[in-house]
Amino acid sequence: MSVVRDVLAKYGSRAYYVLRAALEVAEENRRLGLAKLGDFDYRSLVLKLRSWGVEYNPSNLLRVLEREYKLVRTVYRSSNQRWWVFVDAYAVKLGLEEEKERGDPEEELLSIQIAAVDVDRIVAELTNILGKERATPSDERRLKEIVFEDLSKVVEVYKKALNYGSKYSDFISKARKALELAKKAVLLLRNGGAALEAQPGINAEGGVPLVPEGPVAALSKAVGSGARGSRTVRV
Repeated sequence: MSVVRDVLAKYGSRAYYVLRAALEVAEENRRLGLAKLGDFDYRSLVLKLRSWGVEYNPSNLLRVLEREYKLVRTVYRSSNQRWWVFVDAYAVKLGLEEEKERGDPEEELLSIQIAAVDVDRIVAELTNILGKERATPSDERRLKEIVFEDLSKVVEVYKKALNYGSKYSDFISKARKALELAKKAVLLLRNGGAALEAQPGINAEGGVPLVPEGPVAALSKAVGSGARGSRTVRV
């Protein structure tokens, strides 16, 4: 277990979730009779992490776990697959349980998700679109990606961050700013791509006051009218 403690001390929540995900995949493979090539494979490990909201490439960390800490060992490798086995799965499991007792892995996961959604990048992209004299077709495509993909993830993380009071106030503030900027950008496109007049609360269709609804709902409704078949952003 001392080796596991060393890994967790150096690599923190990244190591915790990669090892935990690998253990869960290994247990699922054994239960389903799929553990023929090893305990876990790269693809299943990444999918498990994504199911927890963790967008992370574990390749480098797996290399460290194998070469430096001898916690896992490659048993099969081909052009499109790679499988590992745990050298001592029980010791890894005990080490993770000990770490869980010492801290709050759910909050650590939230911190990883906040970094992964990269709300600063979203704010910068939306600011760039709004700063143009006329939006381009590529701006429109990117805006729809932001609204229906990026902001959906931001809202999910935002809702979790609210449970920690003011601790993540910086992220919460930036998430709200991203939603407001996205709403303005959608109205810009509905106005034919021309720059909007700086009149707060005025929409792009004849100066009618906007309906006082949450930013995600307004945003989803506006973009949905121009994106046939697109899914609604849910809060």
